[in-house]
Amino acid sequence: MTTNVSDLNGALRILESCGWFSERSKETQRRLADIAKLRTFDTNQPLFLTGEVPNGIFGLVHGSINIAFPRNDGEDYIAHHAGSGFWVGDLALFAKGLRLVSIHAAEPTTMVQLRPRDVARLVREDPKLHTDFYALTYENFRTALSVVANLAIISIDKRVADRLLLEAAAHPNADGWVQMSQPDLAQLLAVSLPTLRRTIKRFADAGLVEQGYGRLRVIDRKRLQEICGD
Repeated sequence: MTTNVSDLNGALRILESCGWFSERSKETQRRLADIAKLRTFDTNQPLFLTGEVPNGIFGLVHGSINIAFPRNDGEDYIAHHAGSGFWVGDLALFAKGLRLVSIHAAEPTTMVQLRPRDVARLVREDPKLHTDFYALTYENFRTALSVVANLAIISIDKRVADRLLLEAAAHPNADGWVQMSQPDLAQLLAVSLPTLRRTIKRFADAGLVEQGYGRLRVIDRKRLQEICGD
């Protein structure tokens, strides 16, 4: 991707290529672009934290984010690792509630932000925009269900294959690469690191994935889908 993400117009062009924003009408894209603000985040810097008042809706341009929710033991569980084209922040904003999850930049990350007062003004001016934001909520809920369903898979091979496909789909501009270490992936999958490493090695030996430093690349999606269906 050679588009310049140091300016807002370049960021919006990237968002036009995938994800929720790309599926909106040209008129809706224009209206959202008019209120968009460019934001950058350092590694581990929070976009927002559980329990905070909503600070807007965010679209991920470049980099990646970790989405975590609090467990009953007081620790945070990282449930999803999202890439370019992902949007988040709508649920608490429209419900007028506090944040249910915490989101941190997993690496240097560029976002666009739609501030609450600007979103509220747009929706007052054109209530039909609610339909567009409901579509975003639906999309994120579907992702959440996919994450929960993955953790319910008993077979480790099937769970790993399913999660790799999910993560690759969440990073559509990365040519199959998932920027995530194996310890982080093991945490997402709720499996031990040695178990994950053995599984990844088998997949790599079979030509299904490629291993890199702190990342994995999905090579044979069809075979991984077949494993999920076995």
